[in-house]
Amino acid sequence: MKRALLLATAILFAFTSSAFAATKTTVAPLTINNLAPTITTNFSGGDQVSTLLTSPSAIYLVGTAETNTSQLLTTAPLGGSDGYLIALNSNGTHNWDLRLGTSGDDVASTGYVDVTGNIWVAGASAVATSTAPAAGLNRLTVWEISPAGLLLNTFTKDLTDVDVPTSITLKGPNFIIQGVSSRVGAPTFTLSMTPLGKLGSVKNSPTKPIASSQIFSATSAAYGWLSYVSPKPIGGVLGMPLHQSTTVLIKSSLKDRSLKGIYSVQGVPISLTYQNGIGVVELTSLSGSYLLTVIHTK
Repeated sequence: MKRALLLATAILFAFTSSAFAATKTTVAPLTINNLAPTITTNFSGGDQVSTLLTSPSAIYLVGTAETNTSQLLTTAPLGGSDGYLIALNSNGTHNWDLRLGTSGDDVASTGYVDVTGNIWVAGASAVATSTAPAAGLNRLTVWEISPAGLLLNTFTKDLTDVDVPTSITLKGPNFIIQGVSSRVGAPTFTLSMTPLGKLGSVKNSPTKPIASSQIFSATSAAYGWLSYVSPKPIGGVLGMPLHQSTTVLIKSSLKDRSLKGIYSVQGVPISLTYQNGIGVVELTSLSGSYLLTVIHTK
């Protein structure tokens, strides 16, 4: 009798499980959609974008120009290579641009937008003397620019080594600048700078530079965003090429982590961010050019 009861219970459990499986909602596969870039920089001849910055009303590109071929750079060359800052509105339309530097070689490699909207661009410049041309980028340089594109201040510090900044952030009352150095056995450096432009002593470190991430993420009000180069199709996603890599931008719900959309993006990801007032902004590179893609979302 006991054995029969156990057998009946097992049969009932199996039937219930089968019925539950039959009524369980099946998630329909998503189809990947092509996402056309909002704007292309059309850079060439060694021009490059180093950093993507945003504010609630603007998108900024920081980089170095070797030529005058980009439709986004309208100001006249200063001489040699120039650092630059380009301001775009939320739709990618050009607002203004500013070349940064001297008559020699200059590079702009990173930047930061403060709470007042001023943009701080860090880079390096060649140091020339009255008797000799510049031998290298031995002058660390920080430019302060207003939201309207006015150069407010230029702060410099001459160094023994070539130190090129890779980040500038505000920590407490001061800025912290970090980067890569030509010093043998000490390939990275750190120094501080006050908001008034007083640059501290350079502290070199034997720590190797951190390799750039191949996966980029951002979080908007309701969604999580992820971008990377997928070497093969993704399960549950239709329309992805079978035998080629695809740069994907994935949209998922923060509430239940469910997949809400997937897009194919041109180029290789460099930066992905969300800015309240603008949306999701992605910067990619493709065959010597740079592409900017904006999705207006909450």
